[in-house]
Formats: sequence, C-alpha cells, structure tokens
Amino acid sequence: MNKILDDISKWPIEKREEFLKKVFEEKMGRTLNLEEPKSFSEMIQWIKLYYHEPLMGRCADKVLFKKFIREKLGEGYTAKTYEVWEKPEEVDLRNIPEQCAVKSNCSSDGNNILLVADKSKIDFNKTEKEIKENWFDRLKLHTNSFANYYYGVQPKVYVEEYLEEADDYDVLCFHGKPKFVYVKTEHFEDGINREVGYPMSFYTTEWEYINARYKGIPTKADIKKPAHLSKMLEISSKLSEGLPFVRVDFFENAGKLYVAEFSFAPWAGLRAYEPEAMDYEMGKWLDIVHTAKAEYVKRQDRSV
Repeated sequence: MNKILDDISKWPIEKREEFLKKVFEEKMGRTLNLEEPKSFSEMIQWIKLYYHEPLMGRCADKVLFKKFIREKLGEGYTAKTYEVWEKPEEVDLRNIPEQCAVKSNCSSDGNNILLVADKSKIDFNKTEKEIKENWFDRLKLHTNSFANYYYGVQPKVYVEEYLEEADDYDVLCFHGKPKFVYVKTEHFEDGINREVGYPMSFYTTEWEYINARYKGIPTKADIKKPAHLSKMLEISSKLSEGLPFVRVDFFENAGKLYVAEFSFAPWAGLRAYEPEAMDYEMGKWLDIVHTAKAEYVKRQDRSV
C-alpha cells in the first residue's frame, strides 16, 4: 500500500508503447503489431493508446455515464443513484440506505464494489477507511492505465439502489452495429471457482451459440434466449453510434431491462480467444483506418 505508483498518463507515448508490447506478448503469446494491427486485441491496444473521443471519457465515468443514458433513452434505464461522493471526507456509510450498492466510478471486474444487503452488518470504520484510502486514489484505479480515455476521469464513489442481478447480457458493437452477444452467468452464485471463473458464452444476435470462448473460461451452449434481446440490440445500436467499438452491458431485474455500463476494452484486450481465429475475425469488423482518418488523433502524431 505504501508503494509509490507511477502515473502512466505522464509517460511519453514511446514508453507506453514499449511497456504495452511487453504485457501483450506475455498475456497473448504473440507480438503486438501497432503499425498494422490485424486482430481485435491488437486494435483495442491501438485505441487505448492513440484514439481520443471525448464521449469515451464521459462514459468511462460510471456517474456521468448514467446522465448520458438518460439523454439518449430517457429515465428508468439505469439503477437509481442515491448519493455521489467526490472527496474522501464526504464518505458517510452510516447514512446510506439499508440496502444499496456502493461503487467506484472508475473501476471494473468486480473491484471497488460493496453490495449492501444488510447495512447493520457493515464494519463502518474499517470499510470507510478502505474507501477513503483507495477508492479515490487515481493511481490505484483505471485512471492510471493504458486507456487514455480514463485520464480525465475524476474518481468518485456513488451509492445506488440494490438490485438482485441475474445474468448479464453484453452486446459487442462495431461502428454502431451489434455483431454478437456474450452472456455472463453464475457470477453472483456461491461455490463458483474464482480461479477458473464464471461461464461467459458467445451468441449471435439471432441467439445461435458460437463455439468459441475466452481462453480458460467456461462456456454454456444452452442458455435461454433473453426476453429483451431485440430491445437490447435496438438500444445498443443507438448508444454505440459514432464509436468504433463498445460493449454495451445489460442486465434484467424483475422483468425490467437496465443498461449497466460501457466497456471499450473487454479484458483490457489482453485475454486470448479459443480459437485464435475469432480474434482475427473480429478484427475485420473494426476499421482502424477509418477511425484514424476521422476527426481524431492520427497514429503518426507522436505528441499524444
């Protein structure tokens, strides 16, 4: 905890490139090609390093993201927010609802989330200390990553309504077009082997099982088609307009559809696919040339 963390956002682009190439080779088992990326995973690294879109920074902030969803879809598509704390000294768990969820606005993968099913069971002093010391420290959050769209995000902690989430349905959209869905199941159930992970299963937009997976992650071929699939695809198309890639995450609660969050780099683009050919097929859907020639930063601009 006392280790001084380096601020990646202050690194020159050459240092970020060099370090990310080492990480990519370690995680993916192959060389990262940033000059002419071909696979989806390579293109995600390119986007993290070079692509600048203000909307991505806004939606990477899970507090501002909810405002964006209200603007695009209207009320009722996200969990209700009770409180937003912008500074550590504002944190007060004693005044939160009896049931709620406390979350960081710039974390993911289940980190910095407190699900409060019964407030009376909280160790207030210990939990508040953890939140104040770590959940606002930008060097310990995604604000200190290789994804440049996090660099302008102000760390916050927010309190939202407690919802018994079921399966997650994540729609992967390329240039505003939903291409396929993956479903996360059993991740809130007891007894799941956390080292192996909970099942993540790929399906087409017509709900046909795709025989592929993230390396080492279980998958299921018999998941029932969600009741709101057509609505998810419609909403995803609307929300992803103007973005080269985004994963739009949904969940259903009590028969109602909610938008959970955006992901611009699932698994940080550092989880291998089985078969590897899927990574390259997905790369065909993401037009980096078109992206680079848009009104945003170009690859040749070494001043990023």
